[in-house]
Amino acid sequence: MYNKIYMNIILKNSSLNAFEMQNHDYLVDTTYYNLEAGQAEYRLYSYMSTLFDNVTILDIGTNQGRSAVALSHNPNNHVISYDIQDHINTRDYKLFTKPNMEFHVKNVLEDITPEFIQSKNVQLVMIDICHTGPPEREIMEKLWDCGYRGTVLLDDIWHPDPSFRDGMQQMWNELPWPKYDVTSLGHWSGTGLVFMNNNDSLQLIIE
Repeated sequence: MYNKIYMNIILKNSSLNAFEMQNHDYLVDTTYYNLEAGQAEYRLYSYMSTLFDNVTILDIGTNQGRSAVALSHNPNNHVISYDIQDHINTRDYKLFTKPNMEFHVKNVLEDITPEFIQSKNVQLVMIDICHTGPPEREIMEKLWDCGYRGTVLLDDIWHPDPSFRDGMQQMWNELPWPKYDVTSLGHWSGTGLVFMNNNDSLQLIIE
């Protein structure tokens, strides 16, 4: 059920910075959205969405919805965004009218089941939550136990606050799956790309 498009991925700063960002009118706050790759993560997220077609993408950690909008760049995919808090506090924004996005104020762990992963065809997951390490790892373990064998983007693996960074780095270093530090292409505070399939033929080339 999983796409085999990810046999080789070539990521370049020049390509990401030339990538046309879209859907600005759906943003609650446009701050950071157009920053270059290596400063903000949204160009990478938007580009990654184009490598999939007709799949579900989980955006875990809605906040102001910027990552959800970026991940919804390819209209053929469906983005489901989760947060345990409502940081927007109103549904009056155009954000909530975009056809290929939906938003839930709840713990994503309540929805992650083998049936959910398979029926929704989930193939890309972005995790940007509390930045302490164990909660991020808990989500990834639950995904794995429920049969998820797709790709995960992790934000803030080099969090500027040492009280967060140490836990995130320990979590990152202990992940058992093939992983790449793509901070130079994503968010300055650290972006990780994880292939949760143990497929030795997968290769990421950063140029």
